[in-house]
Amino acid sequence: MAKDLTTDELVKARAITEFDLQLALDAAEADPDIEMVELGAGYALNLPAALRASSFAGLALAKPNATPMLKRAAVRTAILLARPVKV
Repeated sequence: MAKDLTTDELVKARAITEFDLQLALDAAEADPDIEMVELGAGYALNLPAALRASSFAGLALAKPNATPMLKRAAVRTAILLARPVKV
């Protein structure tokens, strides 16, 4: 059985574009309570699960004096390391 690819691997394989990734980040920023984010036409990601799996994201988002840029980078990293599902 083939392993599920990470978002980063899917971006490198061009199954998800950088633009799709930016749209997912914008959606996460616009609605902090969002459950699933679409990654292009064929994938979706459980954002809360991805953030819980990333210790970096957890620390950055919980830090009251973290800059918006740091928080966005932490969410981006969590998304890239996560394994989206094919829809």
